[in-house]
Amino acid sequence: MDEIEKLPGVGPATAEKLKDAGYDSIMAIAVESPRNLAEIAEIGEGIAAKIINAAKRAADIGDFESGTEIMERRKEIRKVTTGSKAFDDLLGGGVETESITEFFGEFGSGKTQVMHQLAVNTTLSKEYGGLEGEVAMIDTENTFRPERIVQMVEGTAKRLGIDINPEDVL
Repeated sequence: MDEIEKLPGVGPATAEKLKDAGYDSIMAIAVESPRNLAEIAEIGEGIAAKIINAAKRAADIGDFESGTEIMERRKEIRKVTTGSKAFDDLLGGGVETESITEFFGEFGSGKTQVMHQLAVNTTLSKEYGGLEGEVAMIDTENTFRPERIVQMVEGTAKRLGIDINPEDVL
């Protein structure tokens, strides 16, 4: 008995139809739609859905999410200001949390400055566009400068008229 026939609801005849149609692995079944699988294997959509769910579990690929589930999860996403209204507008309101944002460009184009400012702004209170959070920065070019962070903290504090301790940000 091969791995496809081990799936609940798949007997020798169904397995043969699936193999003839090019479904030679559990993974191929796990990513198929119930309608397509039902049509190919000549089974009901309900049975096809059960076979697909069993294949997902067997392949350990995790669950798929509906658009509604993703929309609910995205309600938790927050945005941190870059400190520039025009730049924030280009980014749809700032840099999103729960994601990886990559800035790239020529040497000297300001990538590191943007990252430094985002790091400072992330530590700000929410009323100033921050997240009251902490930052992990991956510096692949050895450009992190703590003294630049201090300068940015001082500039941000002055611009906003608030007291920020640079040591807390560092």
